Amino acid sequence: MLDFILRACYVLLLVLGVAAQFWFAPPNAPVAASVIMALVLYLPLLLLMVAPLTLHPRSLTWLCFLLLFYFCGYVIQCLNPPPQRTLAIVQLSLTVVLFLSAMQLIRRGPRAD
Repeated sequence: MLDFILRACYVLLLVLGVAAQFWFAPPNAPVAASVIMALVLYLPLLLLMVAPLTLHPRSLTWLCFLLLFYFCGYVIQCLNPPPQRTLAIVQLSLTVVLFLSAMQLIRRGPRAD
């Protein structure tokens, strides 16, 4: 069950983060700018896709290190006006749940559920 929560939070965090780049883009901004920003911001998280798939403790540890940076960014985004703030709170919650579930899976070790 914990691995399902980890994978679901990971996918939701990626989808919401990339979608937010397009939702909150300035009206006259080119689409290429949103694509480049989404790649810059979420490519590191996408590169660690092996962590939720394999659930190897070392890759989960690296995922947790990376999530700390996303946590800091989402805390800063919580200071934005309400539409962006609401999304930042959701992303912050997903980051915390993802971090805690990864830590529990690391702590549990290679034992089966």
